[in-house]
Amino acid sequence: MQNTTDFSGRKLAVLCGTSVIADISRCAKEMGLHLITVRKRRDVPIHRYSDEQWYADSFDDSEVLPLLQKHHVDAILACSGEKMQRRCIDWICGSEYRFYATKAQWDILMHKHRFKQYAAKFGIPPIPEYRIDRTACCAAEPVRFPVVVKPADNSGSSGITVCTEQAQLAGAIAFAAENSCSGDVLCEACLNGSYFQFEIWLQNGKAYFPYTKERLFYPRVGSCPPQPFLDLYPSSYASLLSEKLFEPIRQMMLSLGIRDGSCMFQGMIQDGIPYIMDTAFRLSSGMDFLVVKEENGADQIRAYILQALTGEFGGDFSVLEKPFRHVYATLCIGLKNGTITEVSGLDEIRQKPYVYECMQHYEKGYVIRNSGRFSQTAFRIFLKAAHREQLGACIREVLELLEVSDENGCSMLLDFPALSIF
Repeated sequence: MQNTTDFSGRKLAVLCGTSVIADISRCAKEMGLHLITVRKRRDVPIHRYSDEQWYADSFDDSEVLPLLQKHHVDAILACSGEKMQRRCIDWICGSEYRFYATKAQWDILMHKHRFKQYAAKFGIPPIPEYRIDRTACCAAEPVRFPVVVKPADNSGSSGITVCTEQAQLAGAIAFAAENSCSGDVLCEACLNGSYFQFEIWLQNGKAYFPYTKERLFYPRVGSCPPQPFLDLYPSSYASLLSEKLFEPIRQMMLSLGIRDGSCMFQGMIQDGIPYIMDTAFRLSSGMDFLVVKEENGADQIRAYILQALTGEFGGDFSVLEKPFRHVYATLCIGLKNGTITEVSGLDEIRQKPYVYECMQHYEKGYVIRNSGRFSQTAFRIFLKAAHREQLGACIREVLELLEVSDENGCSMLLDFPALSIF
């Protein structure tokens, strides 16, 4: 595993990362790497993108490590899919292979209780929280509804419930605990404001903030948290985020000993205060890296692969210091429950000059069962324009072209929110 710039024929094993495997495969081919995917199930999508498939339990080091050593694998990559990655981190960090984080760093940044406590040392405001009594399965202190009950160590809206009354708390706490690796649960104030997201990329201790974004949401379904409809880059609140959070985040990451890597932060701005709701110390399934690569060529996927191979979060990040010259949108097309029977308009959408990427997550015949959850997103459509007014016109054209029907010929598309920001 010596440091070199010649990667032809070297072996990279991917343990997680189902949502970003297509981009990992693309980058691995460009670098001349032999890509191995490791998942026990034979029908998972990750195996369709690799040169070699191992049907092994990636969480079991006694099964995986001998295979890695026997086949002289040069590097391993575990990214995206927080719950899966959490189960791998112990044995990865104890192995001879490089990993972008220590377990101590991961346990702070990826556990909501610990993150809030640590971030507060740097002046980062925590979301108001209510103590809960797990034994009694109810709030141990009076709470101000609505509240959000969620796992302390999972993401992607897994295990999250918005409670509007006391009677919902017991079920919400049990649901959150089921979706938590540790069983830890939070009960937080339900913020009402404007969504934000950004990332920090670190290279040899120098910090970059490659993008900011805001978001429009679908109307909430039942007690589910609202799901994304449209991500918009850069955010209208970029100056506020830079002023309030960028420097504290930089100091916090360096204090944790993180000099290379990336972390995503998302939250809500309420009364002028940006509260961080969630983090992703990993490659994010939101695929913001596609926007950054389209804008300036900086490749986050390649940086993670280089880090696994050489220890360096590599690439020319100086381009990240330049302001965006374009505006971008990612449409997340969510569906109602039902069986996808007909999809129309997608091929025409892919040919539009302003669409630079279009991803179809579910094919015909797939059954949507969790409308209102993050998994409802069937398509992601990536658009680019010179300014917001033009971008709004492009989005409207795409939405008019797309249709998805169920077995009864009824539209499965969720009602689109108003595009009032354009």
